[in-house]
Amino acid sequence: MACGIVLAAHGSRHPGAMAGLAAFGERLGREHPECLVAIARTVGRKHGGTEVFGGTRRVPEVLAAMAAQGIKRVAVQSLHVVPGEEYHEMLAGLRRFLENGGRCMTFSVGAPLLASLADVDRVAGAVLAGLPPGRGPNEGLVVMGHGAPPPGAGFYEALREKLLRLDPLARFGAMPRERGVPCPDLEAIVADLTARNVRTAWLLPFLTVAGAHACCDLAGDAPASWRGRLEAAGIACRPHLAGLVEQPAMTAVWRDHLATALARLA
Repeated sequence: MACGIVLAAHGSRHPGAMAGLAAFGERLGREHPECLVAIARTVGRKHGGTEVFGGTRRVPEVLAAMAAQGIKRVAVQSLHVVPGEEYHEMLAGLRRFLENGGRCMTFSVGAPLLASLADVDRVAGAVLAGLPPGRGPNEGLVVMGHGAPPPGAGFYEALREKLLRLDPLARFGAMPRERGVPCPDLEAIVADLTARNVRTAWLLPFLTVAGAHACCDLAGDAPASWRGRLEAAGIACRPHLAGLVEQPAMTAVWRDHLATALARLA
């Protein structure tokens, strides 16, 4: 193989969540037959010591395996949504890999989904264009992302503002970074939609894969879920649980970032 492509993502242990990511990797393999495409996780152990991502290897392990096969040029494509904490931890891990025996390899890193204001504009339009048919004119749209520190939080705020300009009933909120704490974004969304007399809202996860956050925290039956809070306020919910990596308009953005990374390797 002339080069390698590493798709670096958080992933999920939730049943079925990884199918879309695997399909995306297979598609890139067909588009880039000269490259070895592999999926890697960018987290270690979480959730009480159990492995996130199942048996998928971490980024340095995948890079070491590629180096053993003689691959010297690798594009590491971030499948994170924003340049948040986990993305920067991945970059730090790449630096450590280079310092500890990886200097024979040349890397180029593809940006996360939202890495510029142009990305924000493009993605906001894709969110609305990708809605399933059937949304009524007075039905709300609630999009849930994962919380992030700056600079990632700034991209979320820009997306929130852009969606609102495009659709007066579209609301974006970010989950708290810690479980079990109040969610100010959700409380504001519930109050706002209630004040506007919205009686139905579509729920969309703004997450790479539709794992536990999408199925439980957003659309779960528990009273504390976003669905539970909205329905307790009299707003019927219509979840549309598809990860971003399953949506062609979103993967097109990542593919463009990958093309930039591969061009830097040429």
